[in-house]
Amino acid sequence: MAAVALLALGGVVGGVGGLGGYFFIPTRVIPSDHMRPTHPAGGSMDFNTLATGVDRGDVVLFDAAAWGERHLSIERVIAVGGDRIAYTPGERTLTLNGKPLDEPYVLNGDPVAGSPGAFDVTVPEGRLFLLGDNRGNSADSRYRSEASEGGTVPREAVRATFIDEDAPLVVGLRSAALAGAGVLFAGAGLGLAARRSRRRATVAPPTAEAVPGV
Repeated sequence: MAAVALLALGGVVGGVGGLGGYFFIPTRVIPSDHMRPTHPAGGSMDFNTLATGVDRGDVVLFDAAAWGERHLSIERVIAVGGDRIAYTPGERTLTLNGKPLDEPYVLNGDPVAGSPGAFDVTVPEGRLFLLGDNRGNSADSRYRSEASEGGTVPREAVRATFIDEDAPLVVGLRSAALAGAGVLFAGAGLGLAARRSRRRATVAPPTAEAVPGV
């Protein structure tokens, strides 16, 4: 009975950790350099599908259908509904709501690299303006004004937000998966030991032959 209980417990705990991580914390491999230096090409990122809000600075996994593409893409949220994001050629930064935007995450400290020209976008409510961290190599909202409203994407296109591997949710689910596997192994080992014990108990000891009288 103890072995069965351990197997059941291990299955539940491991299932919660493993399936929870698979469905709610998907991992994606970065296909290009457009998010360098924060997330280089070939690296992996964990995303939280349970996130309920999107804020400026978040890195998001989103459906790029608004840009006329049929795949999920990764970019950073620079402006949200109601924000005014702008760039004037010759300036060293973008401006957000009329103030220079500090972006310590961009490659080489150059937030205006690769900009195709001036832009001035007031983000519609419920939409997001997205840029890559490697501005010189990112086909982001700056290049999508003809495909969508100011190059923005709808908030509902976001499928998940980036979550650090040290975040409590990630650590908890991975720990549950490992703990579940350990309990399963313990239950299996206890079950095998009990089975062997029963087999030995069912083997009758040899009986002594009667010695004929003299």
